[in-house]
Amino acid sequence: MIARLRETKETAAIREPSASRKLSGEALMIAEHLEGRMLRRHDRRPLDRRLRNRIIVGNAIAWIVIVVLIRIILS
Repeated sequence: MIARLRETKETAAIREPSASRKLSGEALMIAEHLEGRMLRRHDRRPLDRRLRNRIIVGNAIAWIVIVVLIRIILS
């Protein structure tokens, strides 16, 4: 009976990693993610930023035109 209990505890310990192992794994993954994110942020070129800004301005103009057309149609 004691041997069976020990065996059960050992298999449970193998199946479930300890809390410290989970936390260290999470911390490592978060650190890798943040490190990669910081590297990618510096790789952006000004052309990408300009394109993004043009898309945002174009979207705003399109919404203004849509609102004005709806007001003209409904009035």
